[in-house]
Amino acid sequence: MNQLDRQRQLLQELDQRRQMSVADVMTALAVSRDTARRDIVAVTERGLAQRIHGGLQVRNFGIGIPSYQDRLQQFTAIKTALARRVLPLITANQYVFIDVSTTLLKLTQLLRQHCTVYTHSLDNAISLATNPAVTLQLLGGELNQTNRFMAGTAALTALRPVHFDQVLVGAATVSAQGLFYSDAGDAAIKRQALSQTDRGILVCEHRKFGQPARFCGGRLAQLQVVITDEPLTPTERAWFTPTTTFINLAEDD
Repeated sequence: MNQLDRQRQLLQELDQRRQMSVADVMTALAVSRDTARRDIVAVTERGLAQRIHGGLQVRNFGIGIPSYQDRLQQFTAIKTALARRVLPLITANQYVFIDVSTTLLKLTQLLRQHCTVYTHSLDNAISLATNPAVTLQLLGGELNQTNRFMAGTAALTALRPVHFDQVLVGAATVSAQGLFYSDAGDAAIKRQALSQTDRGILVCEHRKFGQPARFCGGRLAQLQVVITDEPLTPTERAWFTPTTTFINLAEDD
């Protein structure tokens, strides 16, 4: 398949999914990571899509609120399976912080347990807004229109009085130095939430380990549970405390 045909196929896939990561593009087009990145750059430079951290999205994605069905198009089978592994960890009447993440967005759509949820994710709030089991607390602050979260002083102030039973976070990247993100305000929210719980839970795909990002959102010692699609390597497991519980989807096979 030549470059123009690949890009045409990429745009057709993007029209259905609304957002795609580099890994999604690799799978959809059966190409290498370098080729996927070149095609992303090409279609975004032509003004046919909008580039975001780790992938691309349809133009003006942040202006209108996508429908429920549009958001479902973003979920891979892996993300849905990860969300289902998290679900039993939330018990009745807990206070839970749920991070910005398409995997954790799927979790909010599955959640039926009575609990209080704090979030700075606009999409999480939309998902939970009509859920009678959930008392929703959407943090205030300035809206990041690209990645659809609230951040700033108002959000941090609203977090400070709360001790959470569990804090569920995703990650742009994980390294021996901690959890890292592309936005400083987003990272500050996660740091604050993790400092106010005895049970931090990381939920992310294994491909996030070792990728570059700039702003630290938490220390690995603050995590009691790590849920991934694939098992961590021995070196990666050694980054965490000896008491950390590791859960991966391969255990379900």
